[in-house]
Amino acid sequence: MEYIRNVLKGIVIGIANAIPGVSGGTMMVIMKVFDRIMGAVSLNIKKLKENFLFLLTIFLGMAIGIILSAKVLSICFDRFYVQTQFFFMGVVLGSLPMIYKEATKNKKFTPIHSAPFLVGIAIIIAVTVISMNQSGNSVKTELTASTFVYLVIVSIIAAAAMIMPGLSGSLILLILGGYQTAIHAVDEMNIPILLPIAIGVAIGIIIAAKTITICLAKWQRGTYAVILGLIVGSFYAIWPRETTSTEIVKGVEKTVTEGANFHMNSTGVIAIVFLIIGVILPLSMELIDRKKAVSAEKADKQ
Repeated sequence: MEYIRNVLKGIVIGIANAIPGVSGGTMMVIMKVFDRIMGAVSLNIKKLKENFLFLLTIFLGMAIGIILSAKVLSICFDRFYVQTQFFFMGVVLGSLPMIYKEATKNKKFTPIHSAPFLVGIAIIIAVTVISMNQSGNSVKTELTASTFVYLVIVSIIAAAAMIMPGLSGSLILLILGGYQTAIHAVDEMNIPILLPIAIGVAIGIIIAAKTITICLAKWQRGTYAVILGLIVGSFYAIWPRETTSTEIVKGVEKTVTEGANFHMNSTGVIAIVFLIIGVILPLSMELIDRKKAVSAEKADKQ
């Protein structure tokens, strides 16, 4: 029965990881498995052996959650691009109060923390501009040496973000231009593309587990200031844009148009509605979590 519960928890975490702006790390905390996962994947062989079946069931559930989400998200990006992007912006906006609360639960920010905050914003804007100039958001379906290296690197970074409470790995992957490639690869079971992504995720989780724990323990406010900057900067990255790139198809160069621009028309109004829904979603989850914490506290006192 415990293993079934772990699989179900993994499914929830996997779905969260597949949605840009929703934090899989936060879901791990809510599901009360964060500390156990961090200890098991932080290069401690003894803990890894002790928690092998636990990790296997959690990761199995995560894989199921990601696969279940991939088809839906792929359709949303193809048919409702602007509305989907606005929904994700709403989720990010609604998550900010929770992340700020976590960052300042021990001490408030001081003026000096504006520096790492601005660094986080600058990093996202710079990465987004470079990504757009290099057509980094185009879907990659064929594996080349450069694509392999690129997917491994962005997957390492995204995996590190994936296990950070409050930060979304898929959001970072979206910002770095690899998200739609990953979603399409999962949807189509494109094994050659999934292989470097899997390698990057494994490396990223192992390396990040120790690093993130140390950073949050020693420089919590500074680390969270950078995280908040990354998240605020992500609004610039997620804002819907129409992009064009060139592809060689059977020896013929073709111009490919992806995405769409936001316009204040019927589509724009619907997009704003989805933004509001996106804001409500994490706020509702936080409210439910608070009620559970209060109920648990009352039960302990009794």
